[in-house]
Amino acid sequence: MLLRSLSQLNYRNLLSPRLELAEGINVIVGNNAAGKSNVLEAAYLACTGDLPGGKISEVLRLGEVEGFVGARIKRIDGISNIDIGLTPGKKIIRLDGQTARALDIAKVSAAVLITPEDADLIHGSPSLRRHYLDSLLAKLSRRYALLHREYNRVVEQRNALLKGRAGELSLSIWSAKFVELGNEIMAMRLRAIKRIAEIANTSYAEIADDGKCLGISLHSGLAASNLQEKLQATAHEEQARGVTVVGPHRDDLVLELDGYSIQAYGSRGEARTASLALRVAEYRLLQEKHRETPVLLLDDFSSELDANRREYLLDLAANTPQAVVSGTEPPPRCDQRFSVSGGLVSAF
Repeated sequence: MLLRSLSQLNYRNLLSPRLELAEGINVIVGNNAAGKSNVLEAAYLACTGDLPGGKISEVLRLGEVEGFVGARIKRIDGISNIDIGLTPGKKIIRLDGQTARALDIAKVSAAVLITPEDADLIHGSPSLRRHYLDSLLAKLSRRYALLHREYNRVVEQRNALLKGRAGELSLSIWSAKFVELGNEIMAMRLRAIKRIAEIANTSYAEIADDGKCLGISLHSGLAASNLQEKLQATAHEEQARGVTVVGPHRDDLVLELDGYSIQAYGSRGEARTASLALRVAEYRLLQEKHRETPVLLLDDFSSELDANRREYLLDLAANTPQAVVSGTEPPPRCDQRFSVSGGLVSAF
C-alpha cells in the first residue's frame, strides 16, 4: 500500500498544498516546531479518516474556519482517492467522489502512526488505551465499528434516562439493548486482545532484549461474569450518580512486565517500548487484514529512544514498502528527502 500524494489546505501551519511521495523511505527533516509532525498527522488523517489528537478546530490554521486533507492511495488491486473536509466539530469524507465514513476508508486504506507521545498509552488515562483498542478493532472489523457506534448511542440514551429518573420500564428496555451490544463488544475485544498480546510480546522481546514478558489483558472493573450481572451489582450506584458505571466504555487495558503493572512500576523507557510493541501489533494486524502492508508513519524517530530501539524502528521502515519518517536529522537511509521550515515542505 502506497501513499502516492498528500494534499492539504489550512492544516495547522502547513503551507505546501501537495506532496508527491515515493516508494521506500520518505524523510522529512526540519527543526522542532517547523511542521514535521503536522505532515505526518495530515497523512494519517487522510489515510484513515481518524484525527490523531485534538479537536478539528485545533488542527485548522489560526483564523481559518475550514480546511482539507486528501490522499491518493495505491493498492495491489487499484487506486483510491480520499478527500476529507474539515470544519469545527465536523469531518466530511469522500471516497472516490462518493460520501463516505471512516469505516469505508478502512476497506481501502491503512496507515500506522508512531510518535513519541505513544508512551502516554501506558502512563496516560484509560480512555487513551480504550481509543487505541476501539480504533484498531474498527479498522479490522466493520461489524465492530457499527456495534461500537450503536453502543455509544445506547449509553447516551441510558444515561439520560438515569439522570431524568425515568421509569423502570423505559430503563429496562435500553438496558437490554445495552447488555446485548456490550457483551458482543467485550467478546470481540477479548478475541482481539489475545492476538494483540501475542504480537506485542514478541515485538517487545525483539525491541528490548531484556528477557521480560509483556502481558496484556482487559480489566472490566467487576468480577461478575457478564454485563447483566454487573448492571445488577451497580444498580444503586447508577441511580445515585445518574450514569452507567460499568460496560465497555469503562474498561481498561492492563499491561504488565513479568506480572508487574507497567502503569504502576514501569520506567519511561519500558513504557515507550511497550507502546511501540502495541503499534507494531497494530501494524501487523492491519497487514494481515489487507494482505498488504499499511503506510508506516514514524514521527521524530530518534526521540527518547536508545540505539537498539531506534535501530528496530528504522529496520521496520526499511522493510516496509513505504514509510514516512521525520526527524531533526535524516536517518542513515532514505529514498526521498524533504525539508520543512515554517510549514513549507520542499523536496531535495
